[in-house]
Amino acid sequence: MLFAILNKTFGLINESKPTNVGFFMQHDVLIVGFGLAGWALTEMLKQEGKSFVVFDSQKESSSSVATGIYNPVVLKRFTAINRAQELMDYSIPFYARNVHANLLHNMPIHRVFATAAEQNKWAEASDKPALRAYLHDAVLANALPYIKAPNGLGEMQQTGWVNTMQLLTNAHQRLTQDGFFVSENFDYASLVIKDDGVQYREWRATQIIFAEGVGVKHNPWFSELPVIPNKGEWLVVLCKGLQLKHIIKGSVFIVPLGNDTYRVGATYARVFEDLNPTAQNKAWLVSQFKKYVSLPFEVVSHGAGLRPTVTDRKPIIGKHPQYPQLSCVNGLGSRGVLWAPFLAKLLIGRVFDDAFVPNDLCLSRFMPS
Repeated sequence: MLFAILNKTFGLINESKPTNVGFFMQHDVLIVGFGLAGWALTEMLKQEGKSFVVFDSQKESSSSVATGIYNPVVLKRFTAINRAQELMDYSIPFYARNVHANLLHNMPIHRVFATAAEQNKWAEASDKPALRAYLHDAVLANALPYIKAPNGLGEMQQTGWVNTMQLLTNAHQRLTQDGFFVSENFDYASLVIKDDGVQYREWRATQIIFAEGVGVKHNPWFSELPVIPNKGEWLVVLCKGLQLKHIIKGSVFIVPLGNDTYRVGATYARVFEDLNPTAQNKAWLVSQFKKYVSLPFEVVSHGAGLRPTVTDRKPIIGKHPQYPQLSCVNGLGSRGVLWAPFLAKLLIGRVFDDAFVPNDLCLSRFMPS
């Protein structure tokens, strides 16, 4: 009883309950996949008072292994990402609401300049209207004795990271307890498409949304989407005495997780033999941490995961051109923290209100009618 009261108070439960239809449970939406995209969909559906059930095997997703950094600037080229201000204005407050607030860690990113020429590029970029809100125009002298930055640093503001692993763990527990999560692989052969919706075993719904990441390659309705798996590896290290209060960005990100533990990464590889972490990439990540930090440290863990990327580097959302009961969201890449809430808003609007989806994000660019 107490859990139900707290859930209702803080908006954690799905207020719109499924109904019994014969031997079936009728929902508004079935969701396949529970990374950040799937989670954001559940949050949007709660806000809209829609009922849903999620299907996911709970194997590691790109979201569960991602660091969760949010940053609206491409720091290699000092340019703003696509829809930078829209994403920042919508998605960061999305995480800051009620139970998610403690998992949002606002902190600056300090970009380590490799050369004096990079200082000049930073100064030029910070004067651009699209970047002024994010790039501090002054070059900072290194004030930390254990960080190696002889050419100085540039400070990025309105940045930070979201503890995506804990967020998904918490959300999975709540949804399971409320009866809205099925921990299993989705069986495509068991989906029946009807004129008024879909039927999957004992569940019926007016819409099914696939948010599977790289798993979409096995989806018989959306497998032609050009989603490319990109493998990333990362370390968690313990470095006593470093006491960083901001994120360091050089050839890798160094993210303070608390208690002098740090996330280091990540690598990027489109060609790989398997999903296992490799000794070669571990050695490279260790060398990159040593490149910027002069203190001794120990490796606590080493992991790997796959990011779903798209050939044109933009996410994909929309309805299937032949079966409008089927929708998809995919291709969030390495900026899933910023894209997930924004795309969930667009897609739910499309599904229930036939709202417009921008052409550069719509799956029709790859699957025309």
